[in-house]
Amino acid sequence: MTMTLSFYLRHFVGFFIQFGAGMFLCLLPFNDSSFRCSYRKVLTTCGLLALISSAIFPFAVSIQGDINTSPYLSLLANGYMLIAIVVFGVFYFWSLRVERIKKIIVLVLVIFYAATQYLVVNLVSTLFKNYDQSEVYSPIFFVLFVITAVIMFPPSAAFMSRALRDYLAEVEIKNIRREFIIVIVATFLYFAMLMVYMSGPGGYEEIFWWWIVPPLLLAIAVLCFFYWTLFKESVRRKRDFEELKALEIRNVQYNNITHEMEQTRRLRHDMRHMLNHLSLLAEQGETDELNNYLSEMTALVISRENTDYCKNPTVNGLLRYYTSMATDSEIDCHVKADCNELDISSTDLTVIIGNLIENAIHACLLGEHRWINIEVAVISGSMIIQVINPCQEVLPSGVYKASGDFVPASAFLSTRSGGGYGLQSIENTAKKYSGEALFRFDKHSETFTARVRLNIHSSEL
Repeated sequence: MTMTLSFYLRHFVGFFIQFGAGMFLCLLPFNDSSFRCSYRKVLTTCGLLALISSAIFPFAVSIQGDINTSPYLSLLANGYMLIAIVVFGVFYFWSLRVERIKKIIVLVLVIFYAATQYLVVNLVSTLFKNYDQSEVYSPIFFVLFVITAVIMFPPSAAFMSRALRDYLAEVEIKNIRREFIIVIVATFLYFAMLMVYMSGPGGYEEIFWWWIVPPLLLAIAVLCFFYWTLFKESVRRKRDFEELKALEIRNVQYNNITHEMEQTRRLRHDMRHMLNHLSLLAEQGETDELNNYLSEMTALVISRENTDYCKNPTVNGLLRYYTSMATDSEIDCHVKADCNELDISSTDLTVIIGNLIENAIHACLLGEHRWINIEVAVISGSMIIQVINPCQEVLPSGVYKASGDFVPASAFLSTRSGGGYGLQSIENTAKKYSGEALFRFDKHSETFTARVRLNIHSSEL
């Protein structure tokens, strides 16, 4: 086939629209920290791959002639695209350092987008009689691909960068597995429906269009709405759970404060009797008994005191509650906190501090050493929270090498029976404030360190 400029441009742009758009959609649900290198480098590499493969595609298909004279042209075009997809797939899986299931669910949805676009183009093309089918991207096919891309790509990009990104960032792996199965099943049924369409009789285009195509398009619209609702509702349920947990903690704090106030009232009521008893012991010269009674009273007063760790009421209340929980389990807590009012939601602080100290308490109860070091500070516009506790062993996920450095939450698996997702929740919450959560296990000192940084806008720094 003689390749003209029009032929080259149609096949170059057509291939780029199909292949390049899908590549870009694969990257949208992930933030910069999800990649092994910077997001800009990954995007640049993918852009170059799309441009180079698109530039070669017209030459590859032109050497075989047209579809009418060469039955292998369609096979060649599909094979070329398959090779390009495999090359991109290898780079895609290598460049991302998130869980494999997250990569796959994004890839499945992008394939759904590409298959839907191809189906719509084929459906609409049946309305045109005797159009040129001798080229992969004939003028009619090319125009239809451009139109469908303009219509479909913006909402698809919005879905990937909003609903799906929030879902992958906040929802735990356990729930992702459950919803991954739902997506796979729904997409499989969708592809089965496509196969029925593709195997339909060729001589009944008009009948096929009016009786089969409208229900098929409706099914596509319903499936798209289903995907959007599935991911948005998963995020909403997770946030509702965290808010409920924060509310429960605040209720417990309120009950503790009420209990402390009642104890203080009792202590004041009994103070007169205690002073009378002290006076009596002093008059009788019972020095030893007097000293013992004073020691008991001092310990009683100290046990009734409310420790103020910092001026931030939410942080102070959380530290009081969880250190009290640790003390009940005979765990020594060393707390150093210095922060005032912060523009960070109470729910998010509860998720971070609550999970950090709960994990530390759980680790202490599994070993012989029982102590927790907690530090909270505001440094250069960032809130830093660090918790160190004894830890005899961890379960590495295999995503990162066991080098003893600070690594993301995905480097560890839960040691709790039934699983746990505290580290992932901490990391997801930190990302909401453009921060980070890193963790380190030191096998020599047998300690586990959790360090969280949140970017803040505090009224008092």
